[in-house]
Amino acid sequence: MATIAAFAVMGLLAAGALAALGAPVNWPFIATAVAAALGGPASLTGSLATGRVTASVHGTVGVLPLGLAVPAAVVFCVVLAGSARTPVRAVAVRAAGAAVTTTAVLVAVLAAGDGTLRIALPAGKTLLAVRPDAGATVLGAVFAFVLLAGFCALLALVPHGRIVAGIALLGTIVPTVIALVAALVAAGHRPAVAGVALLFGVNAVLVAVLSGFGAAPPALTGPMTTRLHDSAGGQAWLLGDSAGPVAVRLGALAAFILLGAAVLAMVPPGAGGDRWRRAGRRAAVAGATLAAVLAGMSAAGGGSLELGLAVLFFNAPVLGLHVAPAVGWALLAGALSGGLAGLVGSLVADARARGLSRSPVEPTLPAWDEASERG
Repeated sequence: MATIAAFAVMGLLAAGALAALGAPVNWPFIATAVAAALGGPASLTGSLATGRVTASVHGTVGVLPLGLAVPAAVVFCVVLAGSARTPVRAVAVRAAGAAVTTTAVLVAVLAAGDGTLRIALPAGKTLLAVRPDAGATVLGAVFAFVLLAGFCALLALVPHGRIVAGIALLGTIVPTVIALVAALVAAGHRPAVAGVALLFGVNAVLVAVLSGFGAAPPALTGPMTTRLHDSAGGQAWLLGDSAGPVAVRLGALAAFILLGAAVLAMVPPGAGGDRWRRAGRRAAVAGATLAAVLAGMSAAGGGSLELGLAVLFFNAPVLGLHVAPAVGWALLAGALSGGLAGLVGSLVADARARGLSRSPVEPTLPAWDEASERG
């Protein structure tokens, strides 16, 4: 069930993004998007007819769409583990069944064939064939399965498993919700931007957050760069704006800190040491967890997109997008945000526990006895 739920989420989001982008919503294109979310780059081949001259189109899309991968990973872990208290043996049994299902779904994805897309351009018409890399897709799927299944099994073994699960869930949900909100806002007047937000909105939120700490933004090259920024309008941050909107950056950081503190405030403080030592431990656990989650997403979201034209012996690049992983800045951002959330949440949990222990208890009055009253 975990594998089916995860692939269903990826398929539905991919179908929505393709529809918004005006691309064919068929199985080959959906399978290509799903394969890209598993880490399989797609190759683009085709031709551009411009009257007397025919040029060949070539390119690769190697940027993993976190907008598909992150929600699918969350759904997989939630269905597989259920909670941090699920025994390791139960998780292992479910993972064995999920491995069989994953193999079957991968066969269906890789057997989908090439997606074919016709695009009408001012200079002529082009026919593109999109094909995912089968080997990279399989390796990415195996790595993701082992990583997620191992994480679910470790939740029952590591101390502070509930805190680790809550912060990890928060670190993935916050950028996903921001990306979905951006897609909904843009859907009415800029459907293409909404489609990009569904696929790469999580990537853009992560870039906006890390750029505030000093990470280098994605690099856009080629003659189509200006046209893409003009067509995106106010949503240029989706295409690698150098600074990213302040609202997205501050909103994501505030959500990490405030929601993380709220989650940890609901976890009983436990025993051992004074409240500041407990707060320090929870800050360390929350900071390390959020740092690992953000660093993992940053590493997975790195890649490049290349598009070029070739006429006879001449080869000209048209568009290039290079996203460098910012693992170090992600570790710093996660450690600071998660650590502050853990510190505040632990102190609030201690205050709540002390308030409950000091709450007055109303005395219980003895029942009125009519016979004793008469006596």
